[in-house]
Amino acid sequence: MQNYALTTWCNDRMLSYEAVVAASAGEAKAFVHGMVTERTRNHTSMLTGLGIRYVVEDGFRKIEELTTHSPANAIGTLHIVEEAGGSRLIWQPSAHLDG
Repeated sequence: MQNYALTTWCNDRMLSYEAVVAASAGEAKAFVHGMVTERTRNHTSMLTGLGIRYVVEDGFRKIEELTTHSPANAIGTLHIVEEAGGSRLIWQPSAHLDG
């Protein structure tokens, strides 16, 4: 098992940091996607308006390393996208990774 983290951001401010333990980055991504889907249900318009996004990170960080800037160790980000008839989560892999 490997260490990952889910960070919740409002624009450039970190709102929360949560540990995620999974066998692979793909498994961590799938777990977080399900968790965020449940958290955002019925609140997507409000969260989109606030600029909320969810970042999956590789590994844990020490408390003193938590900053108001997006992490360099990000695997990818989940964004809420409003569409006709509803909303959905979009996965955006980090630019430094192949996907």
